Amino acid sequence: MRAKRMPATRSIVLLSWTIILASVVGCGDQRETAVGVVQFSDGERVQSGSIEFRSVDRGTRYASRISKDGSFELADQDGTTFVPPDTYEIVVVQIVLTEDLAAEAHTHGQTVPRRYADYYTSDLRITTTESDTPPMVIVLEE
Repeated sequence: MRAKRMPATRSIVLLSWTIILASVVGCGDQRETAVGVVQFSDGERVQSGSIEFRSVDRGTRYASRISKDGSFELADQDGTTFVPPDTYEIVVVQIVLTEDLAAEAHTHGQTVPRRYADYYTSDLRITTTESDTPPMVIVLEE
Protein backbone atom coordinates (compact mmCIF):
# COMPACT_ATOMS: atom_id res chain seq x y z
CA MET A 1 0.00 0.00 0.00
CA ARG A 2 1.30 3.40 -0.93
CA ALA A 3 0.90 6.55 1.10
CA LYS A 4 -0.72 9.38 -0.80
CA ARG A 5 0.99 12.73 -0.78
CA MET A 6 -1.01 15.62 0.51
CA PRO A 7 -1.10 18.67 -1.78
CA ALA A 8 1.34 21.39 -0.63
CA THR A 9 -1.40 23.96 -0.02
CA ARG A 10 -3.33 21.53 2.16
CA SER A 11 -0.18 20.78 4.17
CA ILE A 12 0.46 24.49 4.70
CA VAL A 13 -3.13 25.10 5.83
CA LEU A 14 -2.95 22.16 8.25
CA LEU A 15 0.38 23.36 9.66
CA SER A 16 -0.98 26.91 10.03
CA TRP A 17 -4.02 25.69 11.97
CA THR A 18 -1.80 23.59 14.21
CA ILE A 19 0.36 26.61 15.05
CA ILE A 20 -2.68 28.82 15.66
CA LEU A 21 -4.33 26.26 17.95
CA ALA A 22 -1.12 25.72 19.91
CA SER A 23 -0.75 29.45 20.50
CA VAL A 24 -4.41 29.99 21.46
CA VAL A 25 -4.84 26.89 23.60
CA GLY A 26 -1.24 26.86 24.79
CA CYS A 27 0.88 23.95 25.74
CA GLY A 28 0.76 24.92 29.41
CA ASP A 29 4.11 25.18 31.10
CA GLN A 30 3.72 22.72 33.95
CA ARG A 31 7.02 23.93 35.44
CA GLU A 32 5.35 27.22 36.35
CA THR A 33 2.69 25.50 38.45
CA ALA A 34 5.32 23.66 40.49
CA VAL A 35 7.10 26.71 41.90
CA GLY A 36 6.55 28.43 45.21
CA VAL A 37 8.04 29.87 48.37
CA VAL A 38 7.96 28.80 52.02
CA GLN A 39 7.82 31.53 54.61
CA PHE A 40 6.97 32.12 58.24
CA SER A 41 3.90 34.12 59.25
CA ASP A 42 6.12 37.17 59.88
CA GLY A 43 7.19 37.13 56.20
CA GLU A 44 10.72 35.77 56.76
CA ARG A 45 11.44 33.00 54.29
CA VAL A 46 12.60 29.53 55.25
CA GLN A 47 16.27 29.34 54.26
CA SER A 48 16.90 25.59 54.12
CA GLY A 49 15.17 22.23 54.17
CA SER A 50 12.86 20.28 51.93
CA ILE A 51 9.17 20.32 51.12
CA GLU A 52 6.91 17.49 49.99
CA PHE A 53 3.35 17.50 48.67
CA ARG A 54 1.29 14.29 48.96
CA SER A 55 -1.97 13.93 47.03
CA VAL A 56 -4.88 13.31 49.40
CA ASP A 57 -6.72 11.16 46.82
CA ARG A 58 -3.92 9.38 44.97
CA GLY A 59 -1.00 9.39 47.42
CA THR A 60 1.43 10.56 44.74
CA ARG A 61 4.28 12.74 45.99
CA TYR A 62 6.13 15.76 44.68
CA ALA A 63 9.20 17.11 46.45
CA SER A 64 11.88 19.78 46.34
CA ARG A 65 14.72 21.26 48.31
CA ILE A 66 14.09 24.71 49.69
CA SER A 67 16.59 27.27 48.40
CA LYS A 68 18.26 29.95 50.52
CA ASP A 69 15.63 32.45 49.30
CA GLY A 70 12.76 30.17 50.38
CA SER A 71 11.87 29.09 46.85
CA PHE A 72 11.15 25.55 45.68
CA GLU A 73 10.35 23.72 42.43
CA LEU A 74 8.39 20.49 42.91
CA ALA A 75 9.20 17.36 40.92
CA ASP A 76 7.82 13.83 40.84
CA GLN A 77 9.89 10.73 41.64
CA ASP A 78 11.19 10.63 38.07
CA GLY A 79 12.50 14.20 38.37
CA THR A 80 9.84 15.74 36.13
CA THR A 81 9.10 19.26 37.35
CA PHE A 82 5.34 19.69 37.73
CA VAL A 83 2.44 19.30 40.13
CA PRO A 84 -1.01 18.46 38.73
CA PRO A 85 -4.20 20.09 40.04
CA ASP A 86 -5.26 18.28 43.23
CA THR A 87 -5.54 18.61 47.01
CA TYR A 88 -2.26 18.00 48.84
CA GLU A 89 -1.01 17.54 52.37
CA ILE A 90 2.34 19.26 52.89
CA VAL A 91 5.35 18.60 55.09
CA VAL A 92 8.38 20.83 55.54
CA VAL A 93 11.50 19.18 56.92
CA GLN A 94 14.57 21.03 58.13
CA ILE A 95 17.67 19.38 59.56
CA VAL A 96 19.87 21.80 61.46
CA LEU A 97 23.33 20.73 62.56
CA THR A 98 24.23 22.62 65.71
CA GLU A 99 27.49 20.96 66.70
CA ASP A 100 30.26 23.25 67.85
CA LEU A 101 28.48 26.45 66.86
CA ALA A 102 27.27 29.26 69.06
CA ALA A 103 23.64 30.24 68.41
CA GLU A 104 24.68 33.51 66.74
CA ALA A 105 26.93 31.60 64.31
CA HIS A 106 24.03 29.72 62.75
CA THR A 107 23.12 30.83 59.23
CA HIS A 108 19.95 28.81 58.64
CA GLY A 109 17.51 31.53 59.71
CA GLN A 110 14.46 30.66 61.79
CA THR A 111 13.99 27.00 62.62
CA VAL A 112 10.94 25.25 61.16
CA PRO A 113 8.73 23.91 64.00
CA ARG A 114 8.88 20.11 64.24
CA ARG A 115 5.15 19.62 63.73
CA TYR A 116 5.57 20.48 60.03
CA ALA A 117 7.91 17.50 59.48
CA ASP A 118 5.19 14.83 59.79
CA TYR A 119 1.95 14.34 57.84
CA TYR A 120 0.15 13.41 61.08
CA THR A 121 0.99 16.71 62.81
CA SER A 122 1.36 19.15 59.92
CA ASP A 123 -1.85 21.02 59.23
CA LEU A 124 -0.58 22.34 55.90
CA ARG A 125 -2.87 21.67 52.92
CA ILE A 126 -3.29 23.22 49.53
CA THR A 127 -5.69 22.71 46.65
CA THR A 128 -4.22 23.57 43.27
CA THR A 129 -6.21 24.24 40.11
CA GLU A 130 -5.33 24.80 36.47
CA SER A 131 -6.15 28.50 36.81
CA ASP A 132 -3.72 29.13 39.71
CA THR A 133 -1.15 31.86 39.22
CA PRO A 134 2.32 30.88 40.46
CA PRO A 135 4.15 31.04 42.76
CA MET A 136 2.45 29.08 45.55
CA VAL A 137 3.05 30.62 48.98
CA ILE A 138 3.26 28.20 51.91
CA VAL A 139 3.03 29.98 55.29
CA LEU A 140 4.29 28.38 58.51
CA GLU A 141 2.89 29.55 61.84
CA GLU A 142 5.55 29.83 64.52
